[in-house]
Amino acid sequence: MTLEALRDADPRQVGRYALLGRLGEGGMGVVYLGEEPGGTRVAVKLIHARMDADPDFRRRFAREVAAARRVARFCTAPVLDADVHAAVAYLVTEYVEGPSLDDAVRDSGPLTGSALDGLAAAMAMALRAIHGAGVVHRDLKPSNVLLSQVGPKVIDFGIARLAESEMSSAIVGTPSYMSPEQVAGSRVGPASDIFSWGCTVAFAAGGLPPFGSGSVPTILLRIVNEAPELRGLSGPLLDLVTASLAKSPAARPTAQDLMDALSTATPSAALPTPPPSPTTGTPPTVPPSPPAAGTPATVPPSPLEGTDATAAGKRRMRLLAAAAAVVVAAAGVTTALLWPHDDTPASTRTATGTEPASTATPRNPLRENGVTFWSEKEKAAARQAAVWQKDRPADAALMERLAAVPHAIRLNQPEVRATVETAVTAAQEAGGVPVFLVNYMPGGGDCAAVGAGEMQVYQQWVKGVARQIGDRKAVVILEPSSLVNLPGTKDCALAGTAEQRYRDLREAVQSLKTGHPGTAVYLDGSQDLYPGTEVMAQRLIGAGIDRADGFFVNTASFQPTPKAVEYGKSLSACIAVMRRTGGATCPKDADPGGDLPHFVVDTARNGQGSWSPTKKYKDPQTWCNPPGRGVGERPTTDTGEELADAYLWITRAGSSGGRCRRGTNGDKDPERGVVAPESGEWWADLALERAKNARPPLR
Repeated sequence: MTLEALRDADPRQVGRYALLGRLGEGGMGVVYLGEEPGGTRVAVKLIHARMDADPDFRRRFAREVAAARRVARFCTAPVLDADVHAAVAYLVTEYVEGPSLDDAVRDSGPLTGSALDGLAAAMAMALRAIHGAGVVHRDLKPSNVLLSQVGPKVIDFGIARLAESEMSSAIVGTPSYMSPEQVAGSRVGPASDIFSWGCTVAFAAGGLPPFGSGSVPTILLRIVNEAPELRGLSGPLLDLVTASLAKSPAARPTAQDLMDALSTATPSAALPTPPPSPTTGTPPTVPPSPPAAGTPATVPPSPLEGTDATAAGKRRMRLLAAAAAVVVAAAGVTTALLWPHDDTPASTRTATGTEPASTATPRNPLRENGVTFWSEKEKAAARQAAVWQKDRPADAALMERLAAVPHAIRLNQPEVRATVETAVTAAQEAGGVPVFLVNYMPGGGDCAAVGAGEMQVYQQWVKGVARQIGDRKAVVILEPSSLVNLPGTKDCALAGTAEQRYRDLREAVQSLKTGHPGTAVYLDGSQDLYPGTEVMAQRLIGAGIDRADGFFVNTASFQPTPKAVEYGKSLSACIAVMRRTGGATCPKDADPGGDLPHFVVDTARNGQGSWSPTKKYKDPQTWCNPPGRGVGERPTTDTGEELADAYLWITRAGSSGGRCRRGTNGDKDPERGVVAPESGEWWADLALERAKNARPPLR
């Protein structure tokens, strides 16, 4: 690990440990080189304050520390200390000195011979210890393998359920080393680590990841559908790596199988025969069914069960010698996954553990009586309240009230299963309905060119979201701007054709609706200012509005609620007229008939209506951080309008709209006189302004 100097904002002391420098930083926190009073050097991981401010996070953190302690001590850098109740939670582990496998290969080239064999054996032993404790690593990769003086050591259980529920801006999992089931958003168990083991050994032998490089969607598509490129491997180790990279988790060897095979002269003979895969034939189905209900939560038994115990023991002893002192360090144990938990939602599992297609009658949860909405407190606003509590108590109280309003839960990262599961489970227990904002379609909002395979990855991702929701209640706001920024139009000429976008949206709606009777899906309906009612009606018909529950309006504007509702009603009538007549226009005097689509309105920022600048700008950008705006009606289904299913908070009141130059040079917003944060970033002053200007007031 490379040691960096402490920065000005870094602490110099944590508990009884003096901090000497930085070892690294991830989504969960910063790792420091520390020193005990007696002079022993240790690794100190300080959890980001934005996470440990949440009491639920601290409880999960304590659980993950306990999980780390279960990993056998003979192959672990033990957790030496931890304080989950400190002002900032931290843990202390043995310090592991040495370069990472990633750095070593890039600096000195691939490993060969006994060095490669020893690495493979050491990692296999590490995984056996981890899995034996009921933990899944979930982020095994070259940078998490350190080449210490006493042998390779696996570190950092980097991305378990804890990270999934807390991280909103980082990829959960390293794409080049993810398993097919991680890509598909399916149940992840020890077999996923075996796939990552194979990828890491392949990198060590060939100097490149086995599924190449490129954009994230391209890599993920290769992992799911293509055979790996295995350079620098031959003989028995090639057989082992090939078996570990089977697309089906059930076809891969266990960590014990790898240990046994690596300690024999003919490793491949000890492995179970895998079913056909893209390497050798027809790909198996991914993912397999979870274990049957009642199956003990233990590491799956080795296919070699029943072999002579004494012989197996001798093989393990030989492996111990070959692997030297392999260590599983716990520098990132804050996010360890307790893998025996079944990821399939309980409400969707049958007696055999499979996920059936529901035969229940579809029901839109927004059209039931007495609907309440559920979300966790908005984290950024809650953190801001804590920061201001001492010196600005009135503002802090306002931020607390803002944080408490239910808001749409963003799904815009490769791995969102834990986020979805947490939300639908908590909402079900509370008797509420979660609202998800799905904003992950390649090219969906920025008109960027999309690769041929990227959309296939996206559709698999959507299916994973749908599986996690199951038959529980949920509302999905599907891809804002996907029909405003339509491929093939003059403003979006690089991203394909309109029909391709329509097809992609129809498929996503079908995945979310089929077999999921409690899920309501709403499509992009834009606003009355752009691109026009008739244009949006045609686009919604093309995207399959008849298969969805309706459309949403006002996510990109600040139109007052009455005006947004009138636009929604006009758009609904226009769609009905076009569907009835088959035409491309909707005259004002045309009869829409009785089959009108419903809609929802985003009221998160429209309490003061739209902004009209008093100064003249070349491009006023009235949508970009307009001053004097406020939050609007709280989320409710009591709209008083038959076609308006709900008012929702879809956008975030405190999120910056970006650098608003308004046609001027430089980064400063000429209206506000400051440089605004980048688009989507939290802006405390903006949030406070909108909370103060709330209509009705926040109470």
